[in-house]
Amino acid sequence: MTDSPAPIVTSQIVSLDVALGDDSTQIVRALTGLLADAGRVDDVDVFVEAVLAREALGPTVLPGGIALPHARSVVVTAPSVAVARLPEPAAFRADTDPVRLVLLIAGLGDDPAGYLQVLSKIATACVKYSFVDELLRVRTAEDMADLVGQAIGRR
Repeated sequence: MTDSPAPIVTSQIVSLDVALGDDSTQIVRALTGLLADAGRVDDVDVFVEAVLAREALGPTVLPGGIALPHARSVVVTAPSVAVARLPEPAAFRADTDPVRLVLLIAGLGDDPAGYLQVLSKIATACVKYSFVDELLRVRTAEDMADLVGQAIGRR
């Protein structure tokens, strides 16, 4: 008998309508802080560095004002998606459109398949207008966590 995996997203790692910064570094650091506070990342600086290194390879901003920054790291203790709906669009990167939604994907360092599966499911959901509309309309962190968890197929 095995334990079921921890929920990939919970209300504890959701930020609704709070300004988290003016660029990708500040926003990623704020969301990583939520992951650390929830016991899902052991070292904020190491994970932020991993995410920004991945971001340097090419932007993770999708049409419609959504950013999907992501990385795998040994400091991740549980696969997670931290979610932010910003009160106003922010310039996530200078070379992309501003974003209002940020879904930070944190993968285990030794689970590339699981990480890619979560990334694929999130990206697929984010190209659907109805999903994005729901992300912009939810009222509570719990509802946001449920919505994202359902898109991934793990709550």
